[in-house]
Amino acid sequence: MALGVRADPGTDLGQALRAMGLTTGVPTVVAVSAGSRPAQLSRLGPLLEKVVVAVAESVDATVVDEGDAGGLAAALGRARRRKNAGFPLLGVASQDGGSNQVDADGLDSAHTHLVFVPAGPGPGLARWVASVATAVAGGNRSVALAVAGGEPAWDSVAAQIGADRLVMAVARSGGVADQLAAAVAGRPADGRAHALVASGQVFAVDPARGAAHVADTLRNALSRPDALGPAPEH
Repeated sequence: MALGVRADPGTDLGQALRAMGLTTGVPTVVAVSAGSRPAQLSRLGPLLEKVVVAVAESVDATVVDEGDAGGLAAALGRARRRKNAGFPLLGVASQDGGSNQVDADGLDSAHTHLVFVPAGPGPGLARWVASVATAVAGGNRSVALAVAGGEPAWDSVAAQIGADRLVMAVARSGGVADQLAAAVAGRPADGRAHALVASGQVFAVDPARGAAHVADTLRNALSRPDALGPAPEH
């Protein structure tokens, strides 16, 4: 059973989140993977468990995503359930603006909290995810984790950068994340990737170095205000 709240442009998101019992002002991880193919997501289970779930538990973070019954949100829900984790998993989902109804079948059942926002064209949902994550973080550190991603993920990454949030692109996961990682390394990539990387808010991590390395990089980015990657070795 998840707790939910409806939001519109006039909603005080911080107050609405606290009304559901969530603590704001906490480290926040935003999962970005809109439009990923099932084949891409099927490979991510171990990474989600060893990185997102492990880090969220260790730093008392809240994880924010799009909350749908497919895609990365569902994969995160499964990973959280398998590890019997206790961190809040907060989904942001569109509601039908005309009927004010929510499609419960389209929501991931493993999420602990949901924010229902007005449906709209274009990157509307991506911007709502970014705004909700900002309200959760409440000035604390937040990082967007970009893995795989199809065409809609470009809007998602842009929204996170627009919210002044660091974006950690997981190389070798496919799609938009791979394009971002290539641009970070100065290799040929989609022009949109180079434009986003030019913001100075995107860094990349290579899971070939092991899940522990990816987890340490994410944990470090959530704890150091100047972090764009792992801390210097001593």
